[in-house]
Amino acid sequence: MSSDSIVRCFSVLMSVYIRESPASLELALESLLHSTLMASEVVLVEDGPLTDDLYSIIEKYRSVLKIKSVKIERNIGLGKALNLGLDACKHEIIARCDTDDINRPQRFEKQLQQFSLNPKLALLSGWVEEFIVAPGDAGVIRKVPEAMDIAKSARSRSPFNHPCVMFKKSAVIACGGYQDDYLYEDYALWVRMLSAGVVSDNIQEVLVDMRAGSDMHKRRGGVKYAKHEFNAQYGFYKLGFISFLQLLKNLAIRIPVRLAPSGVRSFIYTKILR
Repeated sequence: MSSDSIVRCFSVLMSVYIRESPASLELALESLLHSTLMASEVVLVEDGPLTDDLYSIIEKYRSVLKIKSVKIERNIGLGKALNLGLDACKHEIIARCDTDDINRPQRFEKQLQQFSLNPKLALLSGWVEEFIVAPGDAGVIRKVPEAMDIAKSARSRSPFNHPCVMFKKSAVIACGGYQDDYLYEDYALWVRMLSAGVVSDNIQEVLVDMRAGSDMHKRRGGVKYAKHEFNAQYGFYKLGFISFLQLLKNLAIRIPVRLAPSGVRSFIYTKILR
């Protein structure tokens, strides 16, 4: 591999809002600090006013992590916030990070190696391991498919783990960026990118420790979520990404899960869908 083909510079894109835990945000930023390959910049979208504690954590790491804040006067939601952050990123390669997850030290180094090896690669993810209080305490790994199986898998569920996605900015913008698909900003974007024929892959190892818990499964249920599930799946059908039969199959499986009690839904997610 020539030195000219090695990808070195990249941006980290994050979005934070007032309900984020300061302790969780600090752990997330600390994990960036301990990466074997640090980002050239961290674009942090402040989606509406934050608490004093959150502002304090951000200022603590601003200089050492080269944090560039994108301030929004009122909360506008994750999809729109990420689009503003996307515009503010100055590098072609962007790593998405959540403000309550912990990146493993070699995450960025391993992902950039793949972009260097395959210049056509535009979308890359990997496995995540869920935790409740501390990394490793849940014993649940969310695996995603290898390159050859991504398109097939995407017809029934998201084939990428959003907290550890790395992508090319130009490819995301060409496919419309993050749109206002409530709770499905990431999945809908991946479907549009796959429909456009972008080259994608998943590293077959854990790259991020992802914070989970019963509240996560509570947020994924209810009539409102079921309606957005229907709209997302119908959108995939209209796009031509899934057949009518696949649409019916997806709705028959996913809608009852959204309407089930949170305890049942949590069991399905942790014991069946893994």
